[in-house]
Amino acid sequence: MAIFDALKPGARFDLHLHTARSDGAFPLDEVLARCAAGKLDVVAITDHDLVPELDSGVQRIGDRDLTVLAGAEVTGQHDGHELHLLVYFAGEVPEGFRQFCTEQTRGRAERYAEAVKNLALPLPEPTADAHRGERALTRFHLAQALVASGHATNVGDAFARFLGHGHGNVPRMPLTFVDAIRVARSYGGVTSWAHPPPTLVERYVAEFAAAGLQGLESLRPGVKRQARNVYKKAAKRHGLFATGGSDWHGWHHPDELGLHSVRKFELTGFLDALLAA
Repeated sequence: MAIFDALKPGARFDLHLHTARSDGAFPLDEVLARCAAGKLDVVAITDHDLVPELDSGVQRIGDRDLTVLAGAEVTGQHDGHELHLLVYFAGEVPEGFRQFCTEQTRGRAERYAEAVKNLALPLPEPTADAHRGERALTRFHLAQALVASGHATNVGDAFARFLGHGHGNVPRMPLTFVDAIRVARSYGGVTSWAHPPPTLVERYVAEFAAAGLQGLESLRPGVKRQARNVYKKAAKRHGLFATGGSDWHGWHHPDELGLHSVRKFELTGFLDALLAA
């Protein structure tokens, strides 16, 4: 995208944001307004398994130009672990990837319905927009419903007692993480492993890189030195670039959007991959 050429090396990026279409607190227009207020220059909306609401391009927000990248956070399974893949597109999102996301989102609606039955709770069935693939239902929505029904004291309690992977109440998404990488790459998507646990990076990164993984989301808030070292070694060994973002949902401290950012000069490999896609 030519717009990147005009950005200074210190331009501020946040490549991992959520809206109310999945488990974020705010609709797209308000998220973008908050991005502009936070003086971000480039952002990516990466809702869970959802067709991006916007193709990549520049949005005029008030008196500020905000470059918005089309993206998604795709869920996959590997060796008993639920992992997340960030997928980005430099321009228009291919129709094949849109159809893939629609099927993923419908699968989420079915999984939600089965979880409601497993929990034996009078929770509402998935909404029509979720069945159409226009809204992603998540464990967070189940947690909110458990709190509203009085079965949990807060969202954390709901996850601890009902929604952890070991409880078996929420069926797993059937897509493998390796297949998620391959599908994304087949449609020209640029890929990065979202918030990767360092121990799993050491164990699986070679396999994922062989499948087409391009990056690691290592530039995140609160990453400790030991984890940074793991990411740097893995990236160097397998030719991966770094990406970064806040994974902002807006439920807690909504005005903090923009406090975490990644600078353009830290994302050279990622931007090169976008331009080559």
